[in-house]
Amino acid sequence: MEKHVDDEVLIQIIKTQHSILNLLNHTLNDTVIHQKSLPKHEQNTDLINLAEQTRRVIAKKPKLKAAYKKLTDDSRFNFDGYLE
Repeated sequence: MEKHVDDEVLIQIIKTQHSILNLLNHTLNDTVIHQKSLPKHEQNTDLINLAEQTRRVIAKKPKLKAAYKKLTDDSRFNFDGYLE
């Protein structure tokens, strides 16, 4: 495969992975918000804890954030607001 084709495949993989992580992060955040809006006796604390812990794992990956920042700074991608 030519280098250009390899680069295009990597770009598509990165964009897809970023979209999946953002969707997962926002879904987990919405889950926490919804659960916490319920009366205390109806809240699923196991679900809240799982969602919060999973968000921490996704959002607090400094190497991944640094990689997205570098790609954004290089103007090849726009990942502003990554996992807010």
